[in-house]
Amino acid sequence: MPAPAHNDTAVFPLLADPAGYTACPWDLRGDDARRTYWLGVFRKHWPTLLDQALAEAADRGVDATGVCRQADRRYSHYLDTVEQDPYAFGRLDVMSFCKHREGALRAAGIADPYRLVKERENERAIALLPALLEELDAADEDGRDRLIIEGVFAGNIFDMGAAHTQAMFEKGAVDFGSVRARLKPRPWRYDALGAWSARINSKPYEAAVLFVDNAGPDVVLGMIPLARDLLRCGTTVVLSANTEPSLNDVTHAELAGLIGRVAGYDPIVRDALQNKKLRLVESGNWAPLMDLTRVSPQLAAVCEELPIDLVVLEGMGRSMESNHNCKLTCDCLRLAMVKDLGVAEAFDAELLDLVMRFEQA
Repeated sequence: MPAPAHNDTAVFPLLADPAGYTACPWDLRGDDARRTYWLGVFRKHWPTLLDQALAEAADRGVDATGVCRQADRRYSHYLDTVEQDPYAFGRLDVMSFCKHREGALRAAGIADPYRLVKERENERAIALLPALLEELDAADEDGRDRLIIEGVFAGNIFDMGAAHTQAMFEKGAVDFGSVRARLKPRPWRYDALGAWSARINSKPYEAAVLFVDNAGPDVVLGMIPLARDLLRCGTTVVLSANTEPSLNDVTHAELAGLIGRVAGYDPIVRDALQNKKLRLVESGNWAPLMDLTRVSPQLAAVCEELPIDLVVLEGMGRSMESNHNCKLTCDCLRLAMVKDLGVAEAFDAELLDLVMRFEQA
């Protein structure tokens, strides 16, 4: 079953040990309980994804019933095979389930099932951003640092690949302000706010790569304010989003449109774009998880060009299900909200726990 085609990939230059790197360390072949859990997660979510594909196609005036059946046959066959023989496809981890799901969709011609959801949430979030930026600019140094990180956490709740938060969005029970107000109190499950604030307020970073996660409030109200704050301090910022769609992850093309709209009224973002202090570079990724040995050549080149001394991995998929123990040659900040019971168990956490891990090189 094919995964999305990528003719050229590169190793992320800031990996400390590429030869010893494993993107997703949970090998599920010999772990019956964990394998059964993740099979159940992907089986349960799959029909919902196909419903989104039908709605997206209908919005374009297309009947996608046939192609959804084709995708369903392919992916269901994969899941059935794995259930019967976990060793049938070689290594089996959470990324494997994602890879074959994306392969089944693209083989059937389904490119972006969550397009409508992303467009709706982008519009809702972009309308809230000016007031949020005013709030951040009016805060003192310590208060601003906390509000920015809390904004990343609150925005990261927009995750249509996790059953708990998907249900919340379907019920219309998610509002950025109320989510931020109801975040679990400090100390968080992993709480590095003090160390992070001390570092960024003592010496600005020279250049940072921020791997963003979901569309809507996640990137607009969470990661764009974080990037803007780094820019305000003089850091060159590289925002890197998925090259191709996957669930409700923001894509490089979508991110470019959002940043263009922000630059229309915010001088910090506008000047940074004009001076190349803010760069948008596609990651080469096509899944909610990320393999840092297969990034885009463009991203690798930018990381070779700039003196990158900070990497931010945001989202449960990029910083917990994958890359939670990878070592980099620079500082690394990992930010996520725990939205899946299996991930929570693996990290001795609870649903909606908050993760802020800061490792200095």
